[in-house]
Amino acid sequence: MFGDAKGDLLVVGWGSTKGAIEEAVTSLRAKGHKVSSLHLTFLQPMAPGIDEIMKRFKKVITIEGNWSDDPKDEIVDKNNRRYSALAILLRSRFLIDVDCWSEVRGQPIKPNTIERVLLEKMKK
Repeated sequence: MFGDAKGDLLVVGWGSTKGAIEEAVTSLRAKGHKVSSLHLTFLQPMAPGIDEIMKRFKKVITIEGNWSDDPKDEIVDKNNRRYSALAILLRSRFLIDVDCWSEVRGQPIKPNTIERVLLEKMKK
């Protein structure tokens, strides 16, 4: 865990997203937002207790350098949206509503981009 053990938003990442996520979380926390992050080292076997951690937050979102549908796309709705790999894994394993945001540009995801995405998520 990075941040408080409970709050409004938990950001879950794995792999190369750790530093950018933690920088975005630090910035948001400095502005008074109740946001924390969880970085997964192993996806299989998955560490115990992840479901209990996610349940202590109002919203959970994954940030990945992977592919997923943009929910703002005019042909995407709640019935046909394709989620990123980590979001699908967490949703199916723990039956918790996990949202996702991803970007695949061949470049690292920037902390300010993550911060913008998280601010949008918290407004909903």
